[in-house]
Amino acid sequence: MLEGIEYTQGEEREDFVGFKVKPKIIVYPKNEEEIIKVVNYARETKTPIVTWGAGTSLSGHLMCEGCILLDMSKYMNKIIEINEIDWYAHVQPGVNLEYLNKELNKKGFFFPPDPASFFLCTVGGATANSSGGMRGVKYGTFRDWVLALKVVLPNGKVIKVGEPLRKNRGGYDLVHLFVGSEGTLGIITEIWLRITPLPRKKIYTVLAYMKSLEDTAETIVELRKRRILPEISEYIDIDVIRALNKNLNAGLKESEGGAFIISVEEDYLDELKDILKGRDYIIAEGEEAEKIYSIRAQSAIALRAESKYMVVEDIVVPVSKLIDAIKRLKEIERKYSIRMPVIAHIGDGNLHPNIMLSDTSLAEQIFEEVARIAIELGGSISGEHGIGYQKAKLLAEQIASHNGEEVLKIMKGIKDLIDPYDIMNPNKYVELAYKSWEKK
Repeated sequence: MLEGIEYTQGEEREDFVGFKVKPKIIVYPKNEEEIIKVVNYARETKTPIVTWGAGTSLSGHLMCEGCILLDMSKYMNKIIEINEIDWYAHVQPGVNLEYLNKELNKKGFFFPPDPASFFLCTVGGATANSSGGMRGVKYGTFRDWVLALKVVLPNGKVIKVGEPLRKNRGGYDLVHLFVGSEGTLGIITEIWLRITPLPRKKIYTVLAYMKSLEDTAETIVELRKRRILPEISEYIDIDVIRALNKNLNAGLKESEGGAFIISVEEDYLDELKDILKGRDYIIAEGEEAEKIYSIRAQSAIALRAESKYMVVEDIVVPVSKLIDAIKRLKEIERKYSIRMPVIAHIGDGNLHPNIMLSDTSLAEQIFEEVARIAIELGGSISGEHGIGYQKAKLLAEQIASHNGEEVLKIMKGIKDLIDPYDIMNPNKYVELAYKSWEKK
């Protein structure tokens, strides 16, 4: 059945945070036709199929044993078209996101969503996970920028959903059903992304050293009150700064309150300086600003070098609840006498507490306590890392609490309708959340 298709056997992998991937075979498809053959084989043999982009997953999306791992990065990594009139990029799923933006920049465009793994991750993986990033405060996540998709369904049929148009009211919004579906509904083979021109106004990046994390949250609230919309709005605490200095020679000032990184158009700069009165800060542009951006993007890598076992959290709370969330995080840190450095897309309420432990004995308990802060404050257990295996039980809690149990039933019904064979990344995400809720 797989004759003529390139594959390997006996190779194991793991994702960015160490979840194990133990496939029966790893397949390297060259085109959509080969993917159809693999999907048909998986369905006929009842073998789970998991799609691999670059392995930057953080929530156990790729965990499997005895599955077919479909590696899209080796051959299906082409930019098909950059349309400078209709403002879209048409790409294959294995395209590296940093490479795509370099090619777009040559033509005066960019694609704003920028997960911290942008230099590693693929467009397909980021689409399947609806990834976010540092520009989320202004531009949103992948969900806001995907116009259309081609998908191989579990039955082996190919569909195209959406159109490369800014306006399209043709039927149910199936595009955003597949964006963020974490590989549980089908295999994405082509993606049409909305692109936008590079900003013409000068952008300044301000690196401010803060009095405390609470001080940063209060600054965010003040920015909101003044209706200042930044390009990026990031925070790293003192523990992260020390790790960056030690492991990546970042050269940052080790301020007890951490660092606030904010980029604004030139029109907002004077008002931002007024808000930051009494704090040390530097103003950067061009290459110096890119260096600050790059340092922030590598924060998680610097922290991983500091801990035997690290669990990366990803919660979102309303901006108005940031200070409450931060106080509760500090209480958990004191309760368990652990290090829990915070990296945050703080401008949109997205917090990444990094739980650093010597062993795994308390990992799940602390992880769930952090996630429940978001549920109880009217937020979400994930802003961009997704659910995968790791957060399925918590997803059930969030949906039952905020939306009602009927919504969870609808989600499970969608999975059953599209994948009645249960071969697409099974027993994770919505499916596992539903099973968890059923057991109660």
